[in-house]
Amino acid sequence: MKRVLFVCTGNTCRSSMAEGLFRKMIKERGKEGEIDVDSCGIAAVAGMPASPQAVKVMKDIGVDISSHRAKTLSEELLRADLILTMTKSHKDYIVNKFPHTKGRVFVLAEFAEDEGDEGVDIADPYGGDEETYRRVAEALKEKLEKVLEKLDRA
Repeated sequence: MKRVLFVCTGNTCRSSMAEGLFRKMIKERGKEGEIDVDSCGIAAVAGMPASPQAVKVMKDIGVDISSHRAKTLSEELLRADLILTMTKSHKDYIVNKFPHTKGRVFVLAEFAEDEGDEGVDIADPYGGDEETYRRVAEALKEKLEKVLEKLDRA
């Protein structure tokens, strides 16, 4: 089973949304037994729920993340086969602090698009309105579709 980890800062917005969306997409493709999904945050406060805006926007598109609780980045979580971060700074932090992850850590957009990692950050919607979260959800969905296609070819 391939293990995919999504990483952002607090694990209450972007990575929790990415995890929920990716789970739904995997289920829709009948691949539940093939890909395991998790998420965490570099500066997460363990146990924090997903932001209310993230929960609402995800619910509107059929994804329930209401029971999500934030996890802090750990060695155990970093055993994932593929680690997808929301920004280049998240990637750099992980690779610098945990050098053994090099080659398995990518900015989400970088991995999805097969491009370099310039200008590929997914903006943090924290503190924004629902429309801001909706835009982030759309960006995530677009990238995650490409990640799944890429994993299918692997």
